[in-house]
Amino acid sequence: MASPKLIVTVSDSAMLNKIKNAIKMLRGVSSISVVTPKKSDMDLACEDVKAGRVTKWNSVDELFDTVLK
Repeated sequence: MASPKLIVTVSDSAMLNKIKNAIKMLRGVSSISVVTPKKSDMDLACEDVKAGRVTKWNSVDELFDTVLK
């Protein structure tokens, strides 16, 4: 029989270690795993824009000339 699981979402990552240590003190806790969610494609694209990793073309023809080289 599989053991029941408790999922805790933490918004303040600075508190993560304190929360893990507190949960470890509870009787019956056999293991603790931390899973960080993957960023969506939109989140990654927004990071690219903020970091300036974008390319600008003056026209669609210029875009295709660059892509097809």
